[in-house]
Amino acid sequence: MLNLKVQNQPLLENVSRRNLLKGILGTGGFVIAAQFLPRNAMADGSSVYAYKTGAEGMPGGTVYDPHIFVSIAPDGTVTIVTHRSEMGTGSRTSLPMVVADEMEADWSRVKIVQAPGNEPKYGNQDTDGSRSIRHFIQPMRACGAATRQMLEHAAALTWGVSDTECVAQNHKVVHKPSGKSLGYGELAATAAALPTPKLSQVNLKDPSQFRYIGKGQVQITDLFDITTGRAKYAQDIIVPGMLYAMVERPPVVLGKAVSYDEAAAMKVPGVIKVVKIDPTAMPAKFAPLGGVAVVAKNSWAAKKGREALNVKRDDGPNASYDSVAF
Repeated sequence: MLNLKVQNQPLLENVSRRNLLKGILGTGGFVIAAQFLPRNAMADGSSVYAYKTGAEGMPGGTVYDPHIFVSIAPDGTVTIVTHRSEMGTGSRTSLPMVVADEMEADWSRVKIVQAPGNEPKYGNQDTDGSRSIRHFIQPMRACGAATRQMLEHAAALTWGVSDTECVAQNHKVVHKPSGKSLGYGELAATAAALPTPKLSQVNLKDPSQFRYIGKGQVQITDLFDITTGRAKYAQDIIVPGMLYAMVERPPVVLGKAVSYDEAAAMKVPGVIKVVKIDPTAMPAKFAPLGGVAVVAKNSWAAKKGREALNVKRDDGPNASYDSVAF
């Protein structure tokens, strides 16, 4: 189950990793702590981004546009684009679920589609650092809420009534005075032609109105494929002409290769090239720490080529580092 706990205070305090895992595995649930601000509690009075998350400092930042993330077919099927990858924490499910909740979609009629790599279009796509929910909870809520408002406006235009008389409820828009309704599929074309509401005009749900968030009833989309070995990972992907590389890295930080036998590596059948990777000045953060890469036609050739390098190293200032002593 995917269970987003909605609280204004930290969900867990002084909890050991062991006990946390015991709790998660024992219940079969994922617990995601996220802060939801009241609908009108906007920091500047005009934006749904009511608190700093660090997203603005990431490549691509965040994107708010329901026309990019949401589409509705004539039969009512709602397709939601997920721009983050699944890393076992449910982010590929949780972000579309947030959109579906805000737009009053029936989850059983929602289809999730993986976005290609395109950060200018979708915003930052790094799935790391526990950032998916933190950075995109508000933009995705806004996308869902804007979609809901566009559907309500489409119904109002169809009936020739005021928007205030129309309310989205479970995959349809209801005309409150008469009780008549139109399904999302019937309103899709009209709604899609409407401009995206400004962020200042988007009305987010109050947490008390959530249907999926915090209810623990939504199954992780990829759970069956992951647990039965059907899920595809990066290492499963093979494309025509693809090459493989393995890197002989220094055993300690700031170590570097003084010499290596490139000729011996090149004699290994299948090896294409040997590339020296210069170390990055500290602090390196996520940049390479240096080494020698062997590029080959297959992983076995890359492995054997790396073994043939016979690298001689200068381990630098950390040569005498001792983990036990430290």
